[in-house]
Amino acid sequence: MEFEEFSRQFRQRTTQRMVEFEKALAQAQQRVEKAVTPPTAPLAQRETRASPATPDGVQQRPRPGTARGRVQGLLRKG
Repeated sequence: MEFEEFSRQFRQRTTQRMVEFEKALAQAQQRVEKAVTPPTAPLAQRETRASPATPDGVQQRPRPGTARGRVQGLLRKG
């Protein structure tokens, strides 16, 4: 085999491998982009899920009959 024939075959193989690599890289990039982008839910639905049940600045009262914390127990003993 002559050098020119060898170099031609080498270029063909290298070109083919590069095409396969670029194809695999593009697929991997698409998978990463798909994994990173958030779901495309309508904006109103996302806001309602994220909003708290009580308005800001309003604290919920504890339910009557709930167990007191450790601090309450220590204060009663003291």
